[in-house]
Amino acid sequence: MENRRLALADLHIHTTCSDGAATPAEVARALAGSDLAVAAVTDHDSVEGALRVREALAGAGPEIVVGSEVTTADGHLLALFIDRPPPSGRSARETIERVHAQGGLAIAPHPYFPVVSLGDLAARLPFDAVEVANGTPLGEIANWRARRRLGAAARAVVGGSDAHVLAAVGHVQTLFPGRTAADLRAAIERGETVPAFDWRRHLRMAPVHLRRSFWPMLRDVVQLRRAAGALHP
Repeated sequence: MENRRLALADLHIHTTCSDGAATPAEVARALAGSDLAVAAVTDHDSVEGALRVREALAGAGPEIVVGSEVTTADGHLLALFIDRPPPSGRSARETIERVHAQGGLAIAPHPYFPVVSLGDLAARLPFDAVEVANGTPLGEIANWRARRRLGAAARAVVGGSDAHVLAAVGHVQTLFPGRTAADLRAAIERGETVPAFDWRRHLRMAPVHLRRSFWPMLRDVVQLRRAAGALHP
């Protein structure tokens, strides 16, 4: 892979269709001015944001992968290359099966973040990739732990900004050989992806990103506990 040209993708972006601060139109404008070749919009339990960003871009800017960050009873899960989000509140294993059944890829995001994360399940379930570089502020230790514990065994390792504010879009990337979303998918399936971090941007916008992310994280904790209670009464 070292002799092939690598393109950039951001696999974890939120809009106002869930808990992001930027509208799909604003995210589309930011992506159009970026150096990304591919971007996955992954609003919580919805594909509306991805569809609206793709429509706003109208073929300009990076190719959009339709995705969703699904709330499972075990923690969050990224579903990429899907047409519709699988139902929330199911086990992570069942959610992966539902993602694969519609031809999508299942990724374990921020597995060792202290809330709404899958932990060691990321190693025990048939994920297509593990996110070992996540752009949420104060997540550096969790990212290090994911790389150390899961990186060698994962089918593929990826990075995503987990952008909840416009300034964060694209500051964590997945490098892959090729240029298109199909190339990205093939690279994930072959384990040929490399996560990358723009530390200067990360530090510059960390305070506003952290403020925006705090309340959604508390909400997610409540939702996860309800889902787990429903699955395991």
